Amino acid sequence: MTQTIAQSGAATQFPSVGRWTVTAMPSGWIYIADFGIRQIKIDTRSVPASVGIGQDTLPSETGFAEYIEKQMKLIGGHLVEPKFAGPQPTVFPGADEAQLIFVRHNADSVGTILHAQTYVRSGLWLGIITLTTLEEHLRTVRPDYDVFVKGLRIRQLQTAESATQSATMNTNREGA
Repeated sequence: MTQTIAQSGAATQFPSVGRWTVTAMPSGWIYIADFGIRQIKIDTRSVPASVGIGQDTLPSETGFAEYIEKQMKLIGGHLVEPKFAGPQPTVFPGADEAQLIFVRHNADSVGTILHAQTYVRSGLWLGIITLTTLEEHLRTVRPDYDVFVKGLRIRQLQTAESATQSATMNTNREGA
């Protein structure tokens, strides 16, 4: 007799922020619920790097570029003399399209800060990944950032029909 062993709910074992699922955690970083990750720093005088993940909803699929432009204006309005690079197209698995922007600005107390923001569109869903680090630490932080981003997954929306089918399948398994 053979029995099929399924890993039901395997994806739910990973932490998530909205539709983002975190499947990789670089060493030396800590997961922060409803935010993303932050670098663990022993030297309390140093500014830890962070990677925030968020989401939003677009009014239409054609509103992606306009959304990014509005974000750049919003960011620019809160920082002193920011310098922008991008947006430039990038690739993210499972996304319809993705764009990357960089923002540099000076914070007198700590130095030059760099923000790398990746905007990921899947239908009307918009995911945002933001690396924030001191520019001088970018080379050391970048490999950890890459590990984290490669481990991010976009959870698919579950329609009412597929949710009903899943519930029926689970009930049938339990009753067998």
